[in-house]
Amino acid sequence: MITNNSVESTVRAGGDLGFSMHLVEDACFTFGKGRFTAAEVHQMSLLNLDGAYAGITTSERAAAEAHRSATPSQQA
Repeated sequence: MITNNSVESTVRAGGDLGFSMHLVEDACFTFGKGRFTAAEVHQMSLLNLDGAYAGITTSERAAAEAHRSATPSQQA
């Protein structure tokens, strides 16, 4: 999945439609463009989306959150 192309446009569209969007930053990447490295292009796309269109997270944090949500609470 190319961060600065299909990922960025999908996150923007979802945000525009009112969905709560979450982007897992280490589940996508991109290619260098001109004088910018792939890592720089990836980071610029994440910065464009962060807060305005999506919450940016990592796969580790997303997995931990999914596990917490799936685990029934232990209330006495």
